Amino acid sequence: MTVASPARFQPPVPQPNRHTLDLQWLQRLRAEGTDRLLPDPPAPPSLVFQGIDEFNRGAFWHCHETLEEVWRETPYPLKLFYYGLIKVAVGFEHVGRHHQRSAMSQLTAAVANLEPFLPVFLGVRVAPLVAEVNTWLDPLRVPDVPWAELDALARPKMMLALA
Repeated sequence: MTVASPARFQPPVPQPNRHTLDLQWLQRLRAEGTDRLLPDPPAPPSLVFQGIDEFNRGAFWHCHETLEEVWRETPYPLKLFYYGLIKVAVGFEHVGRHHQRSAMSQLTAAVANLEPFLPVFLGVRVAPLVAEVNTWLDPLRVPDVPWAELDALARPKMMLALA
């Protein structure tokens, strides 16, 4: 009589979480560039233009919700571009609510996600958007944020490049 040997237990290989994947893809984008990793990106869905319009009207929460629909269905590394736009919208939602730490966190993440896509990507003028976000980050870094001054300023716009 032969006895079957017990199956060897193989622990599951841990899958990287989304944050880890984001960081890995951002590193690759910075090292290899969008031309190499996204040589022929698909045209953005119409929801992207809806989200941009919402952002430009100051409807930051709605912009976030709209772009999140696109982001969920988009593969890496293109996913990071949409994520950067979402972070800009969420950041300015927090600016409007005077949430200093959240605004800084979201806008800093936006810049990190959008920088690999400079200067223009999918028809969006990324460079001026990143420059404006960086300008807004400066007054958010001080202990006593000048909220009255910030409230009086026009919010940045997401601009499309002319074809």
